[in-house]
Amino acid sequence: MNISDDNHGHGSTRLGDAEKNQETWATDQKSTSDAVKESRAAREKERLQWEEEERLKKIEERDKAEKERLEAERRALYAELEGLDYDLLSLIDYPTDHEIYAAKRARTLWFIALGSALFLFLASLLSLTSSWVGGIAGGIAFVLWLTHGAGMMSYFPSLNRYPGLISQRKRLKRDLIEYIRNLEGRLGYMHRIYPLVQFNSRLGSRKFKRLALMSKEHTLLANLKTLQDTRAYHEFMVEALRGYQEMLQQEKEDKFVESMDFDPDLLEENAELHSKQDQEEQPQAPQEDQEANTDPTLFAPKD
Repeated sequence: MNISDDNHGHGSTRLGDAEKNQETWATDQKSTSDAVKESRAAREKERLQWEEEERLKKIEERDKAEKERLEAERRALYAELEGLDYDLLSLIDYPTDHEIYAAKRARTLWFIALGSALFLFLASLLSLTSSWVGGIAGGIAFVLWLTHGAGMMSYFPSLNRYPGLISQRKRLKRDLIEYIRNLEGRLGYMHRIYPLVQFNSRLGSRKFKRLALMSKEHTLLANLKTLQDTRAYHEFMVEALRGYQEMLQQEKEDKFVESMDFDPDLLEENAELHSKQDQEEQPQAPQEDQEANTDPTLFAPKD
C-alpha cells in the first residue's frame, strides 16, 4: 500500500508539472502571438504613415508644379503686352467728326458748283443770260465733270475725301474688333493679366474692373459698342504695360539687394529711421528761420 501511494504521489506531481509546463507554453505562445500582432500593427501603421506622407508629398509637388505652370503662363501673358499693336488699339488714324464734316462740306460745294455752272450754261442756251456767261459756265461745268467722269478725282482731295474717310472708319472698326477677338481668344485675356493691379493701382478703377469682368464672362466683344469703350480697353492695356514694367523693375531691385552682403530688412529699417528724423527736423527749421528773421526793433522797448 505504501508503494502504490508513493507511485500515486509521483504521478500526481508529474501531472502537475505537465500542466504547469502546458500553461507556461500557452502563455508564451499567447505573448508571442501578441508580440507578433503588435509588430504587424506597428509595421502596418508605419506603412500607412509612409503612404500618407508620400501622398501628401505628391500632392505638394503637384500643387507646386501647377503653380509654376500658372506663373509661367501668366508671365507669358504679361510679356505679350510689349508686342501689342497700340496704334490700332488707340485708333490713332481714326477720322474725327470734324474731318468728316469738312470733307462732306467740300464735296457738297463741288456738286453745287457743278450744278450752278450747268444751270448757267442751259440758261444761256435758252437766251436767259448772255452768251459769254453761258460759255464760261459751260467750260467750268465741262472741267468739273471731266475731273469726275475721267477718274481724276484722286487729284482733288476735297472731292473723294468724304467716301475715303467713311471707308477708313469702317475698316478701322472692323480691324479693331477682329484684333480684340483674336487677343481675347476663348479664355479671355484682360482678366488673366488683371493681377498686375498690385503693381499699378490705376488698374483698380471701376471701368477697368467692369471690362475685366466682361472679359472673364466672355461678353466683352458684345459690349464694345462705342469709342469710349474701345478707348477704355486701350487705356487698360497701357496701364497693364506700365504695371508689367514696374514688376520687372521691382524684381531687378530685389535681385540687386539679395546680391549684396547686407540685410535688406535692416536697410529698410534704417531708411524708415532716417525718414522719421527728417520729418522731425522739418517743423523745427521754419521756427528757427522765423526767429532769425525777427527784427527786435519792431517791438516796443521794455520799461
